[in-house]
Amino acid sequence: MYNEKKCEGFTDKQIAQQILIDALNLALTEDHPRIETDLEIIENDYNKNKMKRVKKHLAKMAHEIFIKYGHTNNLDMSGSQIIEHFNEIGL
Repeated sequence: MYNEKKCEGFTDKQIAQQILIDALNLALTEDHPRIETDLEIIENDYNKNKMKRVKKHLAKMAHEIFIKYGHTNNLDMSGSQIIEHFNEIGL
């Protein structure tokens, strides 16, 4: 039986793009079942409103990076989970 590798068929650059977008997606995650996220820490240390304001700034920065380095002609990332975060913020 043949097990397909996670990034099989992708170029090194496309793999790097995927890793970058996955990291941005994690940065925008408010709560995760296995780890304490940075946004969760902000909410716990301050309050939910501050966390939402920080998330909005972070999402804008992540969106710029996503447009420049993630979703390109050679790598369609329109199905990425990060899109949900962008939609939530209205980007």
